Amino acid sequence: MRWLTALALMASTPAMAAEYRSITLANGRTVPAEIGEITATEMVLITPQGQLRIAPNELRSMDPLSSEGYAAVPPWKVLVLPFKGNAPDDGKIAEMYVSRVLQGIPAIQTIDVNELPPSVGETTRRALAMCGTDLQCATRHGSDAGVDIVIMGQSNTQAESKRIDIGAVFVDTPEARHREIITFDDALLNHSRAIAQATYKVMFLTPPTNITVPETVPVITKAPAPEVNPLNVSSLDQVAWTPVPGITALKQGNNAGFITAVGVVTAGTAASVAWSGYASYSAPQMIAMNAITGYGLTVLVNHIFIENR
Repeated sequence: MRWLTALALMASTPAMAAEYRSITLANGRTVPAEIGEITATEMVLITPQGQLRIAPNELRSMDPLSSEGYAAVPPWKVLVLPFKGNAPDDGKIAEMYVSRVLQGIPAIQTIDVNELPPSVGETTRRALAMCGTDLQCATRHGSDAGVDIVIMGQSNTQAESKRIDIGAVFVDTPEARHREIITFDDALLNHSRAIAQATYKVMFLTPPTNITVPETVPVITKAPAPEVNPLNVSSLDQVAWTPVPGITALKQGNNAGFITAVGVVTAGTAASVAWSGYASYSAPQMIAMNAITGYGLTVLVNHIFIENR
């Protein structure tokens, strides 16, 4: 009946007049849209972000919406979480491509965790940075962050097979979620169009035929590994076992480290002496226990102050 009502609406509307409706879908989303083409099998909804195509069983209701109300619809706030997985380079490339594609879609404000406003608490920021593809985490903390959509992803490499999972969820209606899987056996950079299409699809948008693919290729550069002097580290490892607090720091010219080490060992040994006074140790046992504690702290602190480990 709803579909027949929509068809009747189109039939009774002048060809040039735009019709706006607030559409409620089966997954709970409410979509402000201009009514596009309606056939027996599909309705085209024109939203500020692009086209959305729905089938008859996806329509729940249609309510009136003025052109002014449609024009006042705020843009989507889309948060892109750090992509996780066992192929971090591929994950980072996919994440960068998704962000680039989002920037080319109208009526979308794209941010990442580092760009959240100061009003978002540190606990929420840290949780979102660690969410990965955890849907409950994304919806709960995404709501705290005040965003509309959270996009997440995961990269996986197994034997010769590679795959990127890209998903999105509407924070206020978690049932409105979708995931796209991209499989490949070569470089991910060769699949930028697939990533662009997936970015539209996870938000239930129809990818345009002239979809914009980022022109510049993101390059993941790895920081060079720090040079290690094996002889220096080895010799300091041996010196670290000397029962002199901070000797490794002193040999490297780190006077502040030497003072810190002496303070830590002195305080730790004093605490051990105080604690031993409450224990039922004999005098020889107390001396041995405190000596062991003092030496253990000395060795530990000496190893901590070895540089270039």
